Amino acid sequence: MLVMVLSFLMALTPLGQQNTGGIPLKGELKWENRAAAKLLMGKGQTSGLPFYDVVITRQPGEGILIKLDYTRLPTKFSFDLHHRVSLDPGFVYPADIITNIEVLSGGTTSIGTYTISGTIKAGDVFEETVDKVSKADVDRYVTPFGKRTISMNLIPGSQSISIVGQSVIITRGTRTTRIETPGQRIAVVSNFKYEENRPGTSLDKD
Repeated sequence: MLVMVLSFLMALTPLGQQNTGGIPLKGELKWENRAAAKLLMGKGQTSGLPFYDVVITRQPGEGILIKLDYTRLPTKFSFDLHHRVSLDPGFVYPADIITNIEVLSGGTTSIGTYTISGTIKAGDVFEETVDKVSKADVDRYVTPFGKRTISMNLIPGSQSISIVGQSVIITRGTRTTRIETPGQRIAVVSNFKYEENRPGTSLDKD
């Protein structure tokens, strides 16, 4: 009798939680941010999302290291990329800025390089205030700026990716400054998403 009752209860269990083979449905794929705590810039006051600094490096462990859960299906990982600027009272407007980052997988294998560019004008502000972890005076005016959503199609399996910085170029009039010194924090990333890939998904978008 007990066996019959248990069989009945199992039959009533919803089938919508997993696909065949135990693969989680879209929106349920797991991932873990293993970036060093010191790279956390802060959290958005409106969104509540964490924002992370991206440093110039070729060492995956020094970047924003993301461990992706195993899956047998093609997947898509996406995040928002922002400039990282200090808009202190001495900042000279307007300023054209180009920020370049790279995403690594399997050590130093490059998945791709990505760029965000824009012009910073007087009065421009980021879409939300970020409550920063650092209270140091040097970070007082540091803020994300601009946004580009980066989306990558990934193959099935278990893997880790790392988001690292390459360079930032700032142009004011005829003067151009290029920063590509290892260890420099040049970009900000946020809004990480890991989900099943669907047909028609582009590699990246603005």
